[in-house]
Amino acid sequence: MADDNTSLINSLVNTESPLKKGRIDFATAMQKMGFTSVFDIVRLPEPAFVRQLAQYSDDDATLAYDNAMAYAALIARLYREHTTSSGTFQQLAQRSGVRALVPVGPTYANLFKENWDEFCKVGALAAIDSPVAYLSALRKFIKQLEATSTDAKRILLDDRRPDLKDLLIDQESTHTPRPMLDIVNEVLERNLRRYLDGISRKNSQPIHQVLADRRYPFEMPYNFYHHQCQLGLTGTKPQLGELNYRVSRLLPIKQIAKNEYGEVQEPVLQAQRLLCGLSPQQQSLLIEPSVFSNFYLTRHDLNKGWKSAGTTHLSPHAAMDTCYLLAPDQQDIANVNPTALDPTDANGPHNIADITFHNAALTQVAKVNISSTTQDSPSSWLVNRLHAAQANILVSSLKASPELAEPDAPGYTARFNLLTATGTIAAPIKLARQSFTLTLDDEYNLNAAEQAFFKQSYGVEASQTSPLWHLTLLTDFMAHTGLNAEQVEMLLCRRTYAVRLSPNCPSLNPQHTGVTLPGSAGKVLPFPYPNHYGACYVNGTGTGADLYDSQQAPTPESIIRDQFDNAMGLEQNTLGDSKPWRLTKTSLDRLDRLQRMIRLQRWTDIPFAQLDTLIISAIRAEGDANLGMELSENTLRALGVYRYLNQRYGIKPEEFAALLHDLTPYASGENAVPLFDQVFNSPRLFDTPLILDQTLINLDATDAATQKTLLQLCAGLGLQPTEDSLLLLAKQTTSYVGPLKRDLTSVSSLYRQARLARMFGCPAGDLLTLAGLLGGAAYRRALASGRLSLQTTSATPATEPAPSPAPDILDVVMQLDFVFAWLKDSQQTVAQLQQRLATTAALTAEEPQDRTQVRLAGLAPLPDNLRERLVRLRNDVINCVVTRKQLAALGLPLRTDGKSRQADISWFELLVSHQLLDNDGLLPGLDKRLSLVDAPDIWLKTDIEKALALINLSPEAKAICEEKLVEFFLDAHDRQTQLIEGLFQETAKLPPERCVAVIHWGHESVYSLLREALAQESDSALEEYFQRISRHAEIAVQLRLSNSALRLFLVNPLWLGLYPVSNSEPSFSDLYLFERFSHWFRHQSQSEDSLLSYFSLANPPAAKLKNKALRKAVSETANMALARLLEWSEAEVAILTETLTQNRACSMAEVDWVHRCQAACLASGLSAKALLQATDLSVRSPLDAWKAVGDAVMTASAEASSISVPD
Repeated sequence: MADDNTSLINSLVNTESPLKKGRIDFATAMQKMGFTSVFDIVRLPEPAFVRQLAQYSDDDATLAYDNAMAYAALIARLYREHTTSSGTFQQLAQRSGVRALVPVGPTYANLFKENWDEFCKVGALAAIDSPVAYLSALRKFIKQLEATSTDAKRILLDDRRPDLKDLLIDQESTHTPRPMLDIVNEVLERNLRRYLDGISRKNSQPIHQVLADRRYPFEMPYNFYHHQCQLGLTGTKPQLGELNYRVSRLLPIKQIAKNEYGEVQEPVLQAQRLLCGLSPQQQSLLIEPSVFSNFYLTRHDLNKGWKSAGTTHLSPHAAMDTCYLLAPDQQDIANVNPTALDPTDANGPHNIADITFHNAALTQVAKVNISSTTQDSPSSWLVNRLHAAQANILVSSLKASPELAEPDAPGYTARFNLLTATGTIAAPIKLARQSFTLTLDDEYNLNAAEQAFFKQSYGVEASQTSPLWHLTLLTDFMAHTGLNAEQVEMLLCRRTYAVRLSPNCPSLNPQHTGVTLPGSAGKVLPFPYPNHYGACYVNGTGTGADLYDSQQAPTPESIIRDQFDNAMGLEQNTLGDSKPWRLTKTSLDRLDRLQRMIRLQRWTDIPFAQLDTLIISAIRAEGDANLGMELSENTLRALGVYRYLNQRYGIKPEEFAALLHDLTPYASGENAVPLFDQVFNSPRLFDTPLILDQTLINLDATDAATQKTLLQLCAGLGLQPTEDSLLLLAKQTTSYVGPLKRDLTSVSSLYRQARLARMFGCPAGDLLTLAGLLGGAAYRRALASGRLSLQTTSATPATEPAPSPAPDILDVVMQLDFVFAWLKDSQQTVAQLQQRLATTAALTAEEPQDRTQVRLAGLAPLPDNLRERLVRLRNDVINCVVTRKQLAALGLPLRTDGKSRQADISWFELLVSHQLLDNDGLLPGLDKRLSLVDAPDIWLKTDIEKALALINLSPEAKAICEEKLVEFFLDAHDRQTQLIEGLFQETAKLPPERCVAVIHWGHESVYSLLREALAQESDSALEEYFQRISRHAEIAVQLRLSNSALRLFLVNPLWLGLYPVSNSEPSFSDLYLFERFSHWFRHQSQSEDSLLSYFSLANPPAAKLKNKALRKAVSETANMALARLLEWSEAEVAILTETLTQNRACSMAEVDWVHRCQAACLASGLSAKALLQATDLSVRSPLDAWKAVGDAVMTASAEASSISVPD
């Protein structure tokens, strides 16, 4: 048989050709390869067989493989033909009757006679087509492939999947499907664990903790549980942060400028940071303080004299007076002569600063001259001298005097900050902060923190023996950051993505035309630059000490170029045959900024230029609170609110950026159009575009140019040139920003207000009305200016939480979003809301006003028909008063009983003295406090008994008098009450049974209205009362509030909700809570009595709350009742109410909170416990807290996916 195999193998190729030296024939090669059969050959893929045979023989391997494949197929066919029949007949069933007398006939078993004992059942593990057979064959095949190579770097299967050889093969492991992602995660986790076990300091940390703490490569840090939350809360589900707003403890209905909306367990700041979609580790990486300074100057730099770059990036559009200031209270600056804390116009060549250098416990003081100068001037001035705007570059200069000697030991350093300011000497405006690190060494050596930064963030070793210059090579930079060349151009806004300025926004900065080089008549490097737009953040406030970091030797021309255009760039160098590209004008601080920006862009997926515009707008909106142009908590807040508004309203990054700062007139790239031109000049509707020439706009002017400008603004902003549209916004801009001009500041303020109105789908006037209603002038100022408040997360003092900062535009927008959504849900308009609340939002004065002024300011003149109706009311009241004549007609005794002394009885004066009547014949009892049920017969009977008790009459006479008086006063009570009921039924369609409750809701009474109607002095008070109660009546009618509901909440105002008194009547909080009660009642199946009885159940008498057991029983009973009313689980309700003060929902405000929590749970799929855990998350939360929420989100997503949708 072996001979047959050998002859068959020998026949695969023609072996007559002569052999070359060192080569063997085909048959011998097969022996060396261990092949004894054609089946050994075909088990290998053709390329593998060709590669192996080529090592021994020159025979045609492809022909041999094809022939082997043919022989193998033939042999297999012959085998099947000879083994299809076993010769054994298998009786399938017992035959009987007539069928047993005839042959079986041609059946499959008779014809083919299969040997069934050699077959497996379908799906059996041992079947040749089972998954086990496939896995076995695949593993064998991989082993064979691995054996075909001897490369030491190859990664073998046992290294990739060491678990396969120990895999237990059974029915469950074979046929139970597993997601591919689970297998991938399991393999990666096992390999990571094996790697981490070799690193002792990380050995005890979970893998997810390690991934969350790691910063390199740029895909890190990775918070697995945060990613679970992001994946599980997608689509229409509310995301992290949004949940906080949906279940906020307090709502923006207090009508005061306060920042509480969005607060559950954590402050509002944390909700907005959660909205940004970044994990806590990602947020910490972005906003952690930088370990680097802007400038690092050595002893050589200080001895030679050093000059900074210019400041064109701080005001590229307008002329700017400039000076430098030394920030106060700097540890390493002992004395400055003259002082440089404020701008000055004094003369002097420099300021002399005593700078203390530190080296551990050692110090050394050096004198450094700090001055201001221009790039080509031999003269210098005081560093804090205020210079007028000029075409020359103004720079700061540092020079040691006397020269610094070499120190006795290395490592002496000093640090200080220098501020750039503008404005006037009396009112300086700080623009930027530049940080300096000075060293007495010849070179600056990175400290441990700075070295650790590059190891952790870039994955490179930075030391004296391993300099960082190679990181500026484009190839190395792309390798470490994962960017490609085009993305680097976008990051730096260079070459293809160079910055372009709209021609319709010309710069008035005297340096905008460029700089004049020595020996040249013309100017070069005109505006704009990347640190004007698109790469502002990464360039920061300055470059490193070596401004001229080109590979080419610096020249006077290149020095001036780099001082003028100080933004990072790309430069191609020639090194032999290669022409590598590198980043220029980098620094340690800029490398730090670059890695933050690259990561943020990757995480947010916003184009670099648009992302830079967004974050730099947030930075500039902070004003002098962020002079270092650092990413801050406000940056994260802005990203969070942007992300929410983008998903909800589709606002774009640069549009949102204009809400915080200026409408950008720049674009990056050849075909991009600046947002300014998109808004105002595209398409072009006028013969000339809107040009921002920075001149004043007089709204009262009638000349053609001004009117054209107003129409251009209207066309771009979608407004009308009317008092309730463009002119209204213009007045807001003038009041809160400054004089209206054709400049970016004014136009941006108009755009900011108009864009928000368009985003919310309302007229501009409605936006300002609602903002004024919510927070008054402070909110309107926020919309006009776009400024951000300084955020503080630390406590001051340590025992108390940090005070909540004043609401800024981000907070105002989120509060407006809530109110607009509520108005839509409740089918109200802003105009209706303003009318119902008689809002004072239209008032422009910022000084406080008393409540009388506020009320009168909101009054509108009454129509004539209502005035006539009030006149008729006065006449009707006169006809309904109780008179002496009517009392006399009752036939009451005129004298007291008694034999010795009888006295006359003056019934009118008697009843007046006991306050049953007043002198005008009105019933003062109509002024009694509101009760759950009106019972005039009871209090009238009691008061009359008290009055008769003092009269000397017989019991029989008293009984008769009492009966007559009660009947008389009940009739008078009804007649006088019906006058008011009829008035409001006729004018406001208010049902009579609700009239008394509504009047008390308006803080009046039937008696006070009747008295005012009888008053002769003025009608203004009656009209004010009438209008106020009419507003309450309209609300009661529109919300279909019953008499029982009104009386319950008015008698027990705490059962509605404890909100402060506001400047409107009714208050916004009352309107909101009554609307929520009405909405709740209409959208559930229980009767109104069931809802109202709940509040009595949740607020029992004090006797039922004496001890802990009684209070617990009351809470359990209330939770059970509320769960039934909400058609929700009692356990879920109990989890929520456990966080309330009384462990139960005692007011409508708390019921509304539980109801909003229920809606959030249904929308997100989370349980009540998971919802509270999600809203308790913050950047300070431990990983276990994130794990709990991530697992809950994944569970909810899995449950939602398993629910089948009916056809």
